[in-house]
Amino acid sequence: MYALATGTGGFVILNTNDLLGGLEKIAQDQSEYYSLGFKPNESLEGSCHTLRVKVERGGTQVRSRSGYCNVKPKDLLAGNAIEKTMESRATSEMPANTAAALQAPFFYTSANTARVNLAMDIPSSAIKFSKEKGKQHAAVNVLGIAYRADNSIAARFSDTANLDFEDKKDLQEFEKHSFHYENQFDVAPGEYSLRVVFNSGSESFGKVVVPLNIDAYDGKKLSLSGLALSNQVHPATDISTGLDAELLEDRKPLLVRGLRIVPAGSTHFKKTDNLVVYSEAYAPALLTANPPEVGFEFVVMDRKTGEKKVDAGIRDTSSAIQAGSMVMTLGLKIPTDQLSPGSYRVELRAVDSLGQSTGFRSADFELE
Repeated sequence: MYALATGTGGFVILNTNDLLGGLEKIAQDQSEYYSLGFKPNESLEGSCHTLRVKVERGGTQVRSRSGYCNVKPKDLLAGNAIEKTMESRATSEMPANTAAALQAPFFYTSANTARVNLAMDIPSSAIKFSKEKGKQHAAVNVLGIAYRADNSIAARFSDTANLDFEDKKDLQEFEKHSFHYENQFDVAPGEYSLRVVFNSGSESFGKVVVPLNIDAYDGKKLSLSGLALSNQVHPATDISTGLDAELLEDRKPLLVRGLRIVPAGSTHFKKTDNLVVYSEAYAPALLTANPPEVGFEFVVMDRKTGEKKVDAGIRDTSSAIQAGSMVMTLGLKIPTDQLSPGSYRVELRAVDSLGQSTGFRSADFELE
């Protein structure tokens, strides 16, 4: 409580019998103060900064937030003409002129609430650059909407990704690869049609439609998240884990044993890729006096023949358990060097020594 209050520039009213004293402190705070404003310099999107405020006058008390992050609102394009045009394209049957690949695994954050980690790879050829202020600049507008079966909206987000390069050499390097885009949004369990529309300039227009099915979750029994495939794994040493980042940053990275898993947009991989699958297990019984053992069944099968290429039982999961937490994070390597090019499915389920088990979660991928 103290850390939360201090980190956001507030103060704590303790739970005592002196109710009047607490109310008087609040009333005084609301009527006797000066408000200081600060306009920060431009900084990289997603970057976080610390703040320290002091005054040269005795007998004063200064309270301020201890930091801020340069983050964008969830619905950046709300009310904008661009968003209205994109929403009409999302609901229409108009074919897109640009294709893209998308993954949308989900992770529970509380009972009946899930966070969808959307990852999309957009062809760099669909992004239109122009010279602005001496730089090569482009803006990629993205709108995502999860529709229920009756076409009502369950969740939405909109965003603009600004890309800037100093010269054409940097731009040419960028154009060798797809543009990787990520976003996160919360939604209740249910069956949805997720429609993601994007454009860059007046010519390019892309749309991806995928089913999004999230099981009900009451937070009381053993459960498993969706599966996120990735071929990018990096050390997590550059990820801020302090109080300010937890309070101010609105996106949660996928972390496991000191590594950051970057979800892939495409499900096409090469045999030489370091391919991993990330998932989270939710085991409330871990918080009891006698926590159970939790294990996993890990399967990789050929989608055409049904033959199991990997069928492993994972019993030692101590490294995935964190004291005081019911969430277990998993990062499992898929042995691509042992697989021939083809179509595959990875499956995962959790079981515990109390007799509880989850259904299999699955994700399909192609290996070249």
